[in-house]
Amino acid sequence: MTRKEFVTKATESLSAGYSPGEAKALSVRILSHFLGLSDYEYSVEPGVIIPRPELTRLQQALDELASGRPVQYVIGEEEFAGHTFHVCESVLIPRPETEQMCRMIISQWRGSGYQNLRILDACTGSGCIAWTLAAAFPKAEVYACDISQAALDVAKGQEVFLDEGRRQRVPNPPVFFKADLLDGQPDLDDIDILVSNPPYVCESEKDFMEHNVLDYEPEEALFVPDNDPLRFYKALAVWASTAVKTGGQCCFEINEAFGQQVRELYESQGFSDVDIIEDFRGKPRFVTFTKWF
Repeated sequence: MTRKEFVTKATESLSAGYSPGEAKALSVRILSHFLGLSDYEYSVEPGVIIPRPELTRLQQALDELASGRPVQYVIGEEEFAGHTFHVCESVLIPRPETEQMCRMIISQWRGSGYQNLRILDACTGSGCIAWTLAAAFPKAEVYACDISQAALDVAKGQEVFLDEGRRQRVPNPPVFFKADLLDGQPDLDDIDILVSNPPYVCESEKDFMEHNVLDYEPEEALFVPDNDPLRFYKALAVWASTAVKTGGQCCFEINEAFGQQVRELYESQGFSDVDIIEDFRGKPRFVTFTKWF
């Protein structure tokens, strides 16, 4: 079977669960991944015959996609902020909104000229935030925690480079440790940046979510009770008050439905410059504030 024939047949087989455009994009993605092709090779050489062992693996991947398993878990990786991260069902798939949050932090602090940062990433999951900031600020001390040991194992095992072309490794990898955000406070202080993408989806929102998210991504990293939607933001207020230095900043991803409540929470705790920032879709998605007292 040629590459073109595989993409045609794979697109047809996925048509029941995906739009034609999505089905073809997924077919090309798994073909490129498992054959080790660059972005353009399929288009340039569609008539190349696929070796039988690779065809068997491609069919297995196609079956997984047809069952609803997210392509990121099928191929075991996702691109995020110019880096490739390993992902599996133990961690959330990194999202563009979270990448936007990282880029906001990088842009602001690079502009300040201050590089010797102490950064804490709470609820690190795959470690995509921690590793991205460690790569952006090679002189920084980056700490990251999660309640899930399985997630920490994934985060610790990431291979992230300052320069993908030269495969230059991050000189100061993040220090990962197990901690429950809801249980007390971290044994850290003098933090310049506290960043977090905590669970914030209400249980009642499950009815509106895609099945491939509900069936495969870890629930404990996604959901909060309807009667306590700000549970993790209250805990982050405690962490901010104890771990962040005077003049340090916090940046958290939030549920678009609770922007005003989150703002009022942090203003009531005495934090300064509390701001709700929209994501690239125009949704209130991030809260930032400064600790002065």
